[in-house]
Amino acid sequence: MERVLSRLPEDWAVRMERQTAKEWSVWMQRPDGTQHQEKRDLLVEALEEVWRVLR
Repeated sequence: MERVLSRLPEDWAVRMERQTAKEWSVWMQRPDGTQHQEKRDLLVEALEEVWRVLR
């Protein structure tokens, strides 16, 4: 998780929330307005997938 977070540009918006006891939601938005959200059982998996889609 630290690896993904350390690569995020400072001007990207990021929101991480626990939706249920077993599901995490991660939302990111680039400065150009492009955004993406993923829900996964593991927080790190959701972070990595959103980062992969938006980079």
